[in-house]
Amino acid sequence: MPSVRRVQLPHLEPEEVSRILSLKKSAIVAFLDAEGYPRMVPCWFFWDGRAFHAASQPDKFHVRQLERDSRASFCVEYEKYEDGEYRGNRQVKGVGNVEILSDPEGAWLTRIREKYLGQPDQTLSAAMTERVVLRLEPHSLTAHGGEIVR
Repeated sequence: MPSVRRVQLPHLEPEEVSRILSLKKSAIVAFLDAEGYPRMVPCWFFWDGRAFHAASQPDKFHVRQLERDSRASFCVEYEKYEDGEYRGNRQVKGVGNVEILSDPEGAWLTRIREKYLGQPDQTLSAAMTERVVLRLEPHSLTAHGGEIVR
């Protein structure tokens, strides 16, 4: 079996960070439950250059927990493949406090859906607009990755 060594990259260039944050990849939102255990939920998101935005129903478990304790993180991971084989990954992570905002007209929901679906959805139902926006402007943003070199 050939030896495999992992080479860590200290950081990613701003252009690569922007590219990763614009991909149609879900982010993982990490938060703490009432007992202090870490929990995670995948979500569609929109990065506006300053903050992560995700829409959710106000009665969801993660929203209730974030109302109680706003500390959270977002992680967007991109796995890199070359010639059909895994060669490494890239991660962009933000840590901070989530603000829970109302979105009565569905403006953020529309932006998020447009990112993933490719076009604005002009027919949002009342149930779709009864959402809140989880906004996290990170205290710190890290971006790194690794390669697998044989």
